[in-house]
Amino acid sequence: MKDSEGLLRPKKYYLGFVILLLIFGSWFQFYEVGVPGFWKGIVISLIVSLFISNFRFYLLWKHSKEGFLFQFGTTVLSFFIHLAVLVLFIWRGEREGFVIGFFIAHFANLLILVFAR
Repeated sequence: MKDSEGLLRPKKYYLGFVILLLIFGSWFQFYEVGVPGFWKGIVISLIVSLFISNFRFYLLWKHSKEGFLFQFGTTVLSFFIHLAVLVLFIWRGEREGFVIGFFIAHFANLLILVFAR
């Protein structure tokens, strides 16, 4: 498959995701965060992001001619899935630490997606 401009490149995304895991892992190891739900938010957000990105790469691999439409569709799907997960955990009683960790990991993953193009 020829790389077109604007298409996601899975190798770059996975490399960025591993670097993100190393950053968050060292942050967890060396710095103490007093909010208990913070790390739960980071982990949940990264797991959801990884599954959505794997689904996106599978669709792009199978349907490379409609790449832009699938990227746009999975981005919208990603937004709604992240929103549903966030609302679910807030509804179950998570506090601001979870929300902060969730958004930090979510936006870090979005940066990886931007640089993987």
